[in-house]
Amino acid sequence: MNAEQFLKRLLRVNSSNPPGNESYVSELLVERCEKSGLPYQITELGENRSNFSIRLKGRDRRELFFCGHMDTVLPGEQKWDYPPFEAEQTGNKLYGRGASDMKSGLAAMFLAVESLYLQNEEPPHDIVFLATAGEEVDSCGARTYLDDHDLSNTAAMVIGEPTREKVVVGHKGALWVEIITFGKTAHGAMPHRGINAIERIRDVMAILDECRLDWKITGAPLGESSLSINKIEGGMQTNVIPDQCHIYVDIRTIPPQSHDNIFMELKRKLTDLFKKENDDSTFKMETLLNRPGILTESSSQIIQTAKDIKATDDDVYGVSYYTDAAVLNPESKIPTLIYGPGDEQLAHQPNEYVNIDAYLRSIEYYKRLALTFEA
Repeated sequence: MNAEQFLKRLLRVNSSNPPGNESYVSELLVERCEKSGLPYQITELGENRSNFSIRLKGRDRRELFFCGHMDTVLPGEQKWDYPPFEAEQTGNKLYGRGASDMKSGLAAMFLAVESLYLQNEEPPHDIVFLATAGEEVDSCGARTYLDDHDLSNTAAMVIGEPTREKVVVGHKGALWVEIITFGKTAHGAMPHRGINAIERIRDVMAILDECRLDWKITGAPLGESSLSINKIEGGMQTNVIPDQCHIYVDIRTIPPQSHDNIFMELKRKLTDLFKKENDDSTFKMETLLNRPGILTESSSQIIQTAKDIKATDDDVYGVSYYTDAAVLNPESKIPTLIYGPGDEQLAHQPNEYVNIDAYLRSIEYYKRLALTFEA
């Protein structure tokens, strides 16, 4: 089975998360390892979910860590021109959910490691390849791996997310917050007898508008921080004053912004807003997702090696999305490269595709990285 056929098989596996079903992807990786004799390990996570990993010995026990995720987002309700799980090819484009994000990067990493094994190559460092479950929702696979493994011996990390073959040195942080305002129900014809939670949320949104400006920073190569209100829920029916309203806030940060500081400052502002109510139950805040930003110095050896291999582009870049590195390397202590064949602008979109030539080039790129990087 050649590289294109292998990727097509991965794309035909529905590993949309929820629920994940990453074990179906693991089974394809196991099947290929069994044929080649490549040693592997499966870590069961329950409910047809698993991590898959490989370790190759190098001349030095320090690790070069390759990581990608097996799950994808759901295909959505919008009609696709090319069915999301049939891996249709048109010219040099291979379509399917996960083609860019990130089964092409995952397959390229795996095939690079497989090639090292089959050709009996001995890289400068031990090579670890980890395929995780759950990155698109809760990073359960990365968290489980971190619980069971010490990464203090990791010299560098490579994440195969879509970058259009650009050398990426970091990603923004993501802090998702739910804010609930509470009120008191009453008949819609007698609003004075109740407390309208939706009207309270308007004041919260005004505070968030202030925070959007106060917290905005810009830093190369990651760009600009942001805050957006992306979902709102409230009320029971037209003739009832609502006693609850929920809003969901997506905050994207730039290192060194602190998520703890942002959360506590917002909580203080809302406490001050409602203190005149003399009621401790006016609002509640909860963190739904907390992924710190990741940033590696462009002078680090893994980035310099990556640029040397690339040769045609001496720049480094940043991306807006978060990766499993936010869990595996939350303080950016491990130099981290993000590099993959996919196009980040196609991620989570209908008719997602990957350029086949970019995918094939990435296999060789990862292999050269493994053979030439020395910490």
